[in-house]
Amino acid sequence: MAPTAAAATAAAAVAAVEEAEALLGLLQRVQSEALRALGPNDFDPKLYVDLPLAADASAAGAAAALASLPRSPPSRGEMEAYISRYFAPAGSDLVAADPPDFECEPRGFLPKVENAAARAWALEVHALWKDLMRRVAPAVAARPDRHTLLPLPGRVIVPGSRFREVYYWDSYWVVRGLLVSKMYETAMDITLNLVYLIEKYGFVLNGARSYYTNRSQPPLLSSMVLDIYMATGDMVFVRRVFPSLLKEHSFWMSEVHNVAIMDNHGRLHNLSRYQAMWNKPRPESATIDEELASKLPTAAKEKFYHQVASTAESGWDFSSRWMRDSTDMTTLTTSYIIPVDLNTFMLKMEQDIAFFAKLIGETTTSERFSEASKARHNAIESVLWNADMEQWLDYWLPTDGNCQGAYQWKSNSQNRTIFASNFVPLWLNAQHSGLERFVDEAKSVRVMRSLQKSGLLQPAGIATSLSNTGQQWDFPNGWAPLQHLIVEGLLRSGSGEARELAEDIATRWVRTNYDAYKATGAMHEKYDVETCGKSGGGGEYKPQTGFGWSNGVILSFLDEFGWPQGKEIDC
Repeated sequence: MAPTAAAATAAAAVAAVEEAEALLGLLQRVQSEALRALGPNDFDPKLYVDLPLAADASAAGAAAALASLPRSPPSRGEMEAYISRYFAPAGSDLVAADPPDFECEPRGFLPKVENAAARAWALEVHALWKDLMRRVAPAVAARPDRHTLLPLPGRVIVPGSRFREVYYWDSYWVVRGLLVSKMYETAMDITLNLVYLIEKYGFVLNGARSYYTNRSQPPLLSSMVLDIYMATGDMVFVRRVFPSLLKEHSFWMSEVHNVAIMDNHGRLHNLSRYQAMWNKPRPESATIDEELASKLPTAAKEKFYHQVASTAESGWDFSSRWMRDSTDMTTLTTSYIIPVDLNTFMLKMEQDIAFFAKLIGETTTSERFSEASKARHNAIESVLWNADMEQWLDYWLPTDGNCQGAYQWKSNSQNRTIFASNFVPLWLNAQHSGLERFVDEAKSVRVMRSLQKSGLLQPAGIATSLSNTGQQWDFPNGWAPLQHLIVEGLLRSGSGEARELAEDIATRWVRTNYDAYKATGAMHEKYDVETCGKSGGGGEYKPQTGFGWSNGVILSFLDEFGWPQGKEIDC
């Protein structure tokens, strides 16, 4: 490219970023004014930063009109009239799309589900893929300055309700469900959208919005690719995505996320943490973050905003797991925690890349990532394993000052509080890369016993924690991803007793989803595991329905375990 053309391209890219920031700044002011006008009851700040500009409106005109609204504050009618004049409805920049590979009852669908009621419901869950499928409207790519939604090349499955865009880690369980539904082309589309984000931004964003470009989410892209390959044998697909997997690994190994820690035997380990590249209120929740930070001094506000965004990168937003004081959100210290589950996902990524590299003939790369996975395995066992509790525990780094070298491991820095994440490394038993089990059978059984004694096993599934804080990633909520990760780990541990427990947990989870569906006509984002058939609550937004990952896990459980004719499906 000639220098003048290159300069013009660079200038256009800078201008596009500036325009996106200007729109987002405007929408945050709209969000703030809407809160003043409408009040806090049932107020969802995300709605306002999802608004595209109306076809006949300009950002400058919308900004001028906003500035002219009454300061006292505007009435509900004035605010609603302003929004309807200058903005199109949230979600209107996504258009309905028909999945090309959807069949009402695919050949070979859930062969082990014999019970008529269970099968009828499973087919209804399967049909929800049509309801959740969208395409990004062409106008988004044509005029990105008018949307916070990001353009994507393929069809998308949205989680549902207020989540109108693609999310990273949700997509793993969506893909798992699509594979059960024999929707291989759609599963590849979902995955290639995430690859597109890596090629454009250098990593998979938290979600496909301009306000999510400051953080990622739990890295499960390689797992999606592996599961699609195991279902299809598509080598062209593997070769296409492989370079992007290497880029994602580099992102997670950068100084932003990597932590060096020296164990008591003088061995140096590298592990990963969540850390957003952001120190302002999250645009999608700015009014909430500003209220929480209102009593903090300015310097402390920036640190708090950084921790809030880093917690959002974890997917567990929010939980007592990340707080020094479980009653006080301003004590979030997520970037000073080495999380068990993140390092599980990183080890899985390294194993997957080693497998793919061998598959496509890149032997040197395969050997390098095989060694990296072994090093991380040793790091997890040295730094996070607790032999007394027979669990893996998050490790808390000191927050006083920045460590310039390696941290020194201390036993009292392991967080001995019980969370479902303490058992997620069992999932590494379930990977299909042809490598040996992460945990041998004897250790898996000890971990299983620890889970049974932990208090997490409840009538309707596995609780996220034992603390009822009002945060959504705490007791009594159970989440589909956590059920799936732990059940798959138990199932592949080699122990017959662990397999029985896995099936028991899956049965409880299927029943609570079924009963809630029959009562409400919807699949839910989360469930209250104390009571069969009850959806979950808590957190900073109202409970949501839809719901991508819940649907995927139900289909996966029914595919794995089936449902015999005589087995009751309801609570």
